[in-house]
Amino acid sequence: MGFFSYLRSTILSKVVMAVTGAILVLYVIVHTAGNMLIYFGKDTLNSYSAFLHSLGPILWIIRFVLILSAILHIITSIKLKFENWGAKPTKYAVKKYFKAKFTSRTMIWTGLMVLCFVVYHLLHFTFRTTNPQHYYPEFYQPHNAVSSILLERFDVYRMVVLGFKDPLISLVYIVGVIIVGFHLDHAIQSMFQTLGFNQKHYFPTIQKCSTTLAIIIVLCLISIPITILLGLVGGGI
Repeated sequence: MGFFSYLRSTILSKVVMAVTGAILVLYVIVHTAGNMLIYFGKDTLNSYSAFLHSLGPILWIIRFVLILSAILHIITSIKLKFENWGAKPTKYAVKKYFKAKFTSRTMIWTGLMVLCFVVYHLLHFTFRTTNPQHYYPEFYQPHNAVSSILLERFDVYRMVVLGFKDPLISLVYIVGVIIVGFHLDHAIQSMFQTLGFNQKHYFPTIQKCSTTLAIIIVLCLISIPITILLGLVGGGI
C-alpha cells in the first residue's frame, strides 16, 4: 500500500483528514483575502498577482502542498465514508438525526461538488481554457531602474471583471461559493473534534466561530461577481 498505508488505521485517517483540512481552510482564507484586493483597484490586484508569480519555486512548493493535501483529503474522506456506510448496513425505518446538522450529513456530496467547482475555477482563471477571451496581458515598464527589460504582467483585474460580467458565470460562482461555505462550516468543526478540541464547555463556541467564518468567506467571495454585475466594480471595462 506504500504511501497510503495510513488508510489502514481509522485514527490515522482522521488525523490526515484534519491536517489536510486545516491546510485547505488556511488556503481558502488567504485566497479570499487576496481576492478582496480587487476593491483596492486594478493596480493593487495585478501587483499582488505579479508578486505571487515572482515567488518562483516557492509558489510551486505551495501548489504541490495544496495539491497533495487535496488528494489525501479526498481519498481519505471517501475511505472514511465507506467505512461509515459499512458500519451501518441496515437503514432504520425512521431516520433521527438529533445533533447531526445538514452540513455534516452532506459532507461527501458537498465535497464532490466543491471538487467540480475548483476544477472549473482552475480551468477558468488559472489555465484560462474555458473563456480565453477574458484574458488580456498588460505590458509595463518596471520602476526598478536596475532593470530596463520590458516585462509582461497578467491583467488579472480585467480578466476577473470580464469573466463575471457574464451572468451565467457569475451564477456558477455564487452557487459554487455557497456550497463551499456549507462544506467549510462542518469541516472546521470536524477538524477540531478530530484533534480533540471537543469539550462541551467550549466546543459550541468553535461551532459558532466556524459558521461565522464560513458566512464571512461566502459573503466576501460572492460580493465580487455581484458588484461586477451591478457595475460597481470594473464599470469602465
